[in-house]
Amino acid sequence: MVRLSPSDLLRTSSTTDDSTRWRLESEDLHVRNHDPETAHDVRLTIRRDDERRHHAEYHLLPDQSGSSVNLLQPGAYAVTAAVDDGETETATVCVSDEPEQTIVVEVINGSVRISEGIH
Repeated sequence: MVRLSPSDLLRTSSTTDDSTRWRLESEDLHVRNHDPETAHDVRLTIRRDDERRHHAEYHLLPDQSGSSVNLLQPGAYAVTAAVDDGETETATVCVSDEPEQTIVVEVINGSVRISEGIH
């Protein structure tokens, strides 16, 4: 038996409706709070070529996530994020129409993790 991960299912055309496929191909930023019991505030800045392209503050309830579509042009961005006014993390992430090139900001155990791609 072949086991597929959830991300494999999302990329399989027979199991993905047009709306979900469009969102995955258009999603530039995905923010998620993995904490099942605590809400967190996330402060986020996205820069390219020393110019701020996006700045926002999010209040995420337990297990809440959100995304922004068609927010950025394809390319590499410096992403800086902090949780609950804690220390900042910075990473360089590429954005394109591929789900593997999406800015992903996750809150895990009160800390922030910045990565590239929907997992």
